[in-house]
Amino acid sequence: MFEFLKKSQTDESLMLRYQRGDSAAFETLYTRHKDALFAYLYRSHVDLQAIEEIAQETWLAVIKAAERYRPTAKFRTYLYAIAHRKLVDFWRKHKIDKLVDRVDEKGEALVEKVPGGVKLGTLSVDLTMDLLLALESLSKEQQQAFLLREEGFTRQEIAVMTGCNEETIKSRIRYATGHLRRLLEVQYAD
Repeated sequence: MFEFLKKSQTDESLMLRYQRGDSAAFETLYTRHKDALFAYLYRSHVDLQAIEEIAQETWLAVIKAAERYRPTAKFRTYLYAIAHRKLVDFWRKHKIDKLVDRVDEKGEALVEKVPGGVKLGTLSVDLTMDLLLALESLSKEQQQAFLLREEGFTRQEIAVMTGCNEETIKSRIRYATGHLRRLLEVQYAD
């Protein structure tokens, strides 16, 4: 019976209980999300020791920020936004450039492609990195449809290129756009 009650509690309510001093609520949150968080970090292609360090830093950040937590988004989104920032901090600290292999068909870095030759500032680079990481969370089909649309192709053209019908392309683009918007709104809501 108690197991059913644990599962029926939302992450957000557990975090609010932890905020009020209930350490068992945090243990439940940790148990629910530790494996998925680890898998997310594992897909970042850093070594196992770094993944463990980043995961630990993420959970410590959740603990330290508990008193300021407000359930404006899902806890999972909140957790992964923190993990993403810790991961980016790790890349910067260790001078790991995840974007080096992100090139177009001519071998030019995608990050440097800014209309009008505008020099990339820190915020633009951060946003670009965050967008590229967010794109990786989409299925390959959604990535392809979204990126082709961003290149200026119509849904009909994308349908022909991919061998899918136009309604499928429309759905993929709509899902991808909505998903990217939700991910990036969490990080750039300030």
